[in-house]
Amino acid sequence: MTALCLRGGRGMHAPPTCRGCALVIALRGEVDVETDDGVFRLPGRRFLALPSDAPRRLLAGPGADWVLVHAPSHWAQALSEPAERRGLAAPLLLPAVLPMDRPMLQQLSALLRCAPHPCDRESGRELAAVMLAARDAQARAADWVERAYGRSERHRRAVVARLLTARNRILNAPFDAHDLHTLAEAARYSPSHFLRSFRDVFGMTPHDLLTQTRLLRACALIQDGRLAICEIAASVGYESRHAFSRSFKRATGVTATRFRTAGGAR
Repeated sequence: MTALCLRGGRGMHAPPTCRGCALVIALRGEVDVETDDGVFRLPGRRFLALPSDAPRRLLAGPGADWVLVHAPSHWAQALSEPAERRGLAAPLLLPAVLPMDRPMLQQLSALLRCAPHPCDRESGRELAAVMLAARDAQARAADWVERAYGRSERHRRAVVARLLTARNRILNAPFDAHDLHTLAEAARYSPSHFLRSFRDVFGMTPHDLLTQTRLLRACALIQDGRLAICEIAASVGYESRHAFSRSFKRATGVTATRFRTAGGAR
């Protein structure tokens, strides 16, 4: 299969399934990407890179406008070839939901002018430019790579890609039970090595990330104003309002009630 570009709107879609790299870009609205590591939710101006056989389906909401760029394995490997493009290393893109920057948006616009729907003409140069702009836009991921252990950038990027498997499972399903052994197995590390590497790369433990993700969800529910604090506590996995309130104040510096009042939620 050659490289391709698909553009779509609302509804359910099945992505390509051959080996390579898939880049899902949400221009507007919201797109859910279903994978073995859970459902990634992409709001507008966000993108996600995954192996091409990872997305099982895309579900786009009302008003959604999205693009799927697929690069087969030999095509992505050519972009990562050090002899051709100095400083690049495989994997070319890391599996994380990150914001688009202006250069990436400009390159995507050039691609869509060339191939606004399933591409029916040669657009390899534009496709390559979008993939490389996406790599440059992964500035946060570059910081993760910098902190990972490894003798080379290729090794460090592979380490981060494995750790992201566990991180994505937490972010995609924060209310599931995530134990250390299961997460370490997903990243293909021993529990002790996984815990140390995760903390070094992401600056927090998996438990800290789980707590943070649940509290962010709680903040959104508090600002929404439709649920009582005790109902929110139960919905984000706390057995009691008291335990939730302690955790919330420790993380934010204010009580949940004060946070709701300050946010102006009704």
